[in-house]
Amino acid sequence: MAIQLGKHKIRFNSICPGLFKSEITEGLMKKDWLHNVTLKMIPLRDRGTSDPAMTSVIRYLIHDSSEYVTGNVFIVDAGATLPGVPIFSSL
Repeated sequence: MAIQLGKHKIRFNSICPGLFKSEITEGLMKKDWLHNVTLKMIPLRDRGTSDPAMTSVIRYLIHDSSEYVTGNVFIVDAGATLPGVPIFSSL
């Protein structure tokens, strides 16, 4: 998409969020097992909130300072998808 839309000066990026504290995940976040999994497999050892984690990325992408940024995937997950991080089934 970035290649096709670039000639029209349209930037195409994506944001891949991890698990954040929110109204939707409120019940899940109270589970002890999830806290234990977070401590073992998330490098930053935290389940953040969408603000400021997601909103900061969004603000950057809509700002003029990102006018030269296209075709990127911004992963905002406290490091959960880094290579070498144990997957849930191996805990």
